[in-house]
Amino acid sequence: MNREELITYCQLVKRGKPAASIPLQEKYLEDAFKIVEQEGDLLTHIEQLSDGWLTFWVYRYPHILEIIKNSPQAPSTVYDHWILGKLFGYEEAAIQDFIQTKLF
Repeated sequence: MNREELITYCQLVKRGKPAASIPLQEKYLEDAFKIVEQEGDLLTHIEQLSDGWLTFWVYRYPHILEIIKNSPQAPSTVYDHWILGKLFGYEEAAIQDFIQTKLF
């Protein structure tokens, strides 16, 4: 597990990014929880990614969990990409640039 990367994601979420996620081997789950707990005032959510791997989410506001749970796993539409861009804290212009470059 990249401890520094998770700490950075926690700090970004505390500063306003709606959510961050990191793929994580199950054996590092307890370490990840400890890091988030040390950062304070953050929530977590875990989703199974594949055998032995998890997606470890960090977010601050409780309503974000509903957005995480309903986010597309394989985005294919403009809406899918827009909602994921917003969830990860990208600016509208960056989302627009991505959509124009990748979808059209």
